[in-house]
Amino acid sequence: MKIKSLIAVLAILFSVSLFAVPADKKPITIKQPNGKTLTFILQGDERINWATTLDEYSLLSNKNGNWVYAVLDSKGDMVPSEILACNKEERSKEELEFLENIKPKLFFS
Repeated sequence: MKIKSLIAVLAILFSVSLFAVPADKKPITIKQPNGKTLTFILQGDERINWATTLDEYSLLSNKNGNWVYAVLDSKGDMVPSEILACNKEERSKEELEFLENIKPKLFFS
């Protein structure tokens, strides 16, 4: 009886994880408010989501719904920066200097 109960619980737990729908991995291109173009790929699922640039910098949507580069806070959590993201070829000198201090492929802790 204990084995049947254990199997039932494991089956339920496994089936719940199947409901997490992964993000579509097709590149999306948008125009940012500053006029620059951004092509990104969505990451995660409906519970935890972010995006990455084509050169793998992590992005988050800010309070205005714009895509900005993600940075780590003092606790190591990924949070939105104030810098609007754009494609590599459109980055200014200041944006390139900002990105020198950020590692690509940041992830939620």
